[in-house]
Amino acid sequence: MLGSLYRAQWLMLVCLFAAAHAFDLASSGYASLTHYDLPSNYVASCGCVGRSTFYPTAALNRYAYGSNTSFGPSCGSCFELRLVSTPLALPPPTPGTNEPWGDGIYYTPQQVSSGSTPNLVVKIIDLCPGVGGPWCNATRLENGTVQGNSLGFDVHFDLAWPAKGISKGFFPGDHDYGAWNVTYDAVSCERWAGWKDKAALGSDWDQQSSACCPNNPVPSGQDQTCPPYYDTLAPTRAVPPNTSNVLSKGKSNAATSMLTSNVRIYLATAIALLSAALLCVSAATFTFV
Repeated sequence: MLGSLYRAQWLMLVCLFAAAHAFDLASSGYASLTHYDLPSNYVASCGCVGRSTFYPTAALNRYAYGSNTSFGPSCGSCFELRLVSTPLALPPPTPGTNEPWGDGIYYTPQQVSSGSTPNLVVKIIDLCPGVGGPWCNATRLENGTVQGNSLGFDVHFDLAWPAKGISKGFFPGDHDYGAWNVTYDAVSCERWAGWKDKAALGSDWDQQSSACCPNNPVPSGQDQTCPPYYDTLAPTRAVPPNTSNVLSKGKSNAATSMLTSNVRIYLATAIALLSAALLCVSAATFTFV
């Protein structure tokens, strides 16, 4: 019984350490893209102000996001996403052959590189959960390699769409294909549509240090990056930058209040568990010295 308790506590500590070192997002590359419903004025995992949802926003999968819950290093960062193809689409057949067309939409490399395919700049405000799948579950294995999602990508964007800041016709085709292959590039948030709206920047005032959403973090900008949320619970606690937006003071909606309450409960529980783990470790050390 006692051995099982120690193993459980040590496992929790290992998970905390692993989460702190999970962030490894290249500044550009290929990724998969889906879309999900996010209510307008909703305060999501990063704690970015609800006003941010009036402009293009997205969630990142856990591996690229840099945390298992709450805020992570990717919070507040901005990326230009460009559509490449739907997963089942094949290149157009060679003229004069009977090669199949495939099912979907395919842009040629020339079209993509020319900048003529549908694209937009999004701000990361949410976490796409890793539990379940098949899109958000890319992870780092014990041997250090990265296992991609169902399309083989270790980076996945979940676009908040339909949304006020994105055209209803953003996705081409006569029906919703659900998933796309895309290119992504980290860009300055000065290119984000919400940049000039001061009420759309930063994190919700009521959440204070339970939220972290820099205006223009690295690598795309100069602002300080958020630490993984679990690092703020470690014995040597990381302190997130103060990103609170005073313009959101007293304007929290029901979603914000619920999230704030959940974060506080989770924080209290996590600290209690961590304290218990450290006590167990200390007791074990004292016993065997």
